[in-house]
Amino acid sequence: MREFFQRHRPAFLAFFGLTVPLFLLYVHGRSPRKTTVVEVALMKVTSPVQRAASRVMRGLTDIWDGYVALVDVHEENERLHDEIGLLKEHADRASQLELENQQLREMLDFKRERPELVTVGAHIVGKDVSPYARVLRIALDVGDGTVREDMPVIDSDGVVGRVHRVAGDVAEVMLLVDARSTVNVKVFGKRVIGTVTGTSSPSSYVSRMSYLHKAEPLEKGDLLVTSGYDKVFPPGLKVGYIRSLEERQRDVEYELEVTPAVNFSDLDIVHVIVDVKSDPVARPAPETP
Repeated sequence: MREFFQRHRPAFLAFFGLTVPLFLLYVHGRSPRKTTVVEVALMKVTSPVQRAASRVMRGLTDIWDGYVALVDVHEENERLHDEIGLLKEHADRASQLELENQQLREMLDFKRERPELVTVGAHIVGKDVSPYARVLRIALDVGDGTVREDMPVIDSDGVVGRVHRVAGDVAEVMLLVDARSTVNVKVFGKRVIGTVTGTSSPSSYVSRMSYLHKAEPLEKGDLLVTSGYDKVFPPGLKVGYIRSLEERQRDVEYELEVTPAVNFSDLDIVHVIVDVKSDPVARPAPETP
């Protein structure tokens, strides 16, 4: 027993040092007498302990209140984060729908201008992209069985390419800028006919127009449209614009760089020309750049 008291002596001293004065204060406080010297001495002795205990209790209370507040703030932040994510998702979806609506409106205007073209709309379901973020090939969802190889693919801006392969309900498209792609063209408003061939450049969308002779002087920005002579693309579809007047002669032909009319990176909805009516109506001329 003695060893027990020796081992816990500090605890006993602290306990008695705190409880005995408080007990005496309680006893004296119940008496109607005036404050005595003993009471004053006891208050002086116990006041530091009381102040320390009060500070500890206030600190514990502040810590607890702060913890509870932090828990509430954390939960509120989580709720706000979820709401922001949901609103962002809705905004992205609304932007996507607006873009699709704009593309459909533009294509509707195009079909009004070219009522002889029978087209089938298709969404792009796949893109092969180069390390330079250049789209190399696209895949379309065409599940109605009307799309076949070599059919032209267009959007409201002009020629996208042609159907290269059909497998099930998916069609692979060879883009205009593919090195295997060739389109017979003419310079709009001028008597110059040539062939636009892709370059398959890994870093930019560029094609080349080759032609035999200069019937008329060409200018940078001249519009190239399909001539219809290749029996694949109907005449009058926008192909691209002359990018530079720096010619490169190859044998008897001249070559110029061409910028495609279509931005292949922004494609989302395209149209496949499945037929051309035999009685085309008069249509307005393509817009010049």
